[in-house]
Amino acid sequence: MTEQVDLQPDTDEVLQAEAPELTTIPVSVAQLKGPVRVQPLPRKAAATMTRRLTTAPAQILRADHRRASAVLIAPVPFLLAFSETACQAPSAMAYWPADTPITIGAAVEVWALILTPGVGELAELDRVSVVTEHWAVGE
Repeated sequence: MTEQVDLQPDTDEVLQAEAPELTTIPVSVAQLKGPVRVQPLPRKAAATMTRRLTTAPAQILRADHRRASAVLIAPVPFLLAFSETACQAPSAMAYWPADTPITIGAAVEVWALILTPGVGELAELDRVSVVTEHWAVGE
């Protein structure tokens, strides 16, 4: 008799993976009665910048989990989105009025564009100012 050879081994067998050790850690869960003290993390860094806006979507900020907040303000109305996909149609973007600051507390991408660019001296107004604050990193 011939010995049967397995021509389709498991992935774990090919990788020669060891079976994981199942260990459990006891966790004590207590029910709290009364107020719990909390405090926000400190913000130890900040940055500023100004970007020119056009009628094409531009990424103003990248997603950053260290960013505590971002404030945007522009002297002209602009459209705002939190992903490049949302920039595909103006109806998926949020209209933001001129000279009105917006504070963004999420660590997401920020995209913006203007609907009608300024001409001549008014073109200098097609800018958005950005102020960001960053969480402390454990110092």
